[in-house]
Amino acid sequence: MPHTLTVDFSRPIRLFPLAQCILLPHATIPLHIFEPRYRAMTRDALDSDGLIAMAMFDGDEYQHNYQGNPAVRPQVCVGYIVHHDRLYDGRYNILLQGIARAEIQEELDPTDEGYRRAIVRPTEKGVMEIDLEEQRTGLEAYLEDEYLQKLACIQNVRNWLTPDLPTPAVIDLAWQAASRDHEQRYEILAESCVFKRCDRLKQYLQQTRQTLAIAQQMGPCTSDTGLPLN
Repeated sequence: MPHTLTVDFSRPIRLFPLAQCILLPHATIPLHIFEPRYRAMTRDALDSDGLIAMAMFDGDEYQHNYQGNPAVRPQVCVGYIVHHDRLYDGRYNILLQGIARAEIQEELDPTDEGYRRAIVRPTEKGVMEIDLEEQRTGLEAYLEDEYLQKLACIQNVRNWLTPDLPTPAVIDLAWQAASRDHEQRYEILAESCVFKRCDRLKQYLQQTRQTLAIAQQMGPCTSDTGLPLN
């Protein structure tokens, strides 16, 4: 992704709503694009700024009105297509990297191809890296913890960790890797304050560590015959 990439929030952003897919800034997710309207959306994005905002459906209206425009939640993540493969039949496999937290201000009429668009505003509260030194130190301590290092998601975050990776990116990457709870991810996406996101992450990691420590102390839950008891 180009380091100089910026988002023109005065222009409509393409919306890609899904039921259970939350993208956080700095993280990357693979997407298979097969519906005609979203093929057109991807094609148009590739022909212009490469931007797509990932949204989450609000409630279960989408289950019986998916082909329409079921309600979406206001918080979105604006992403940039960092890689794509166009398949022979017009479908796409893409990698979308989150670049900005945003909130839907106004949804516009769908395009002629049927995909949705909206005017969104950025919601991230900017913080200088020097003001996050204490948070960075605390997070790195968790990433070095003997119990947490046993988790593949923590190992992934440690592999990404470099001195030039900003602390907000470390926090979002850790959440994307560690949490499979879509509601929890949405709350993190909606939280504009990096200090609060960091505090929640440390609480989450502390609780996870306690669970791992207790599990290790209890030992394997098996019977004398080797069958699992849980």
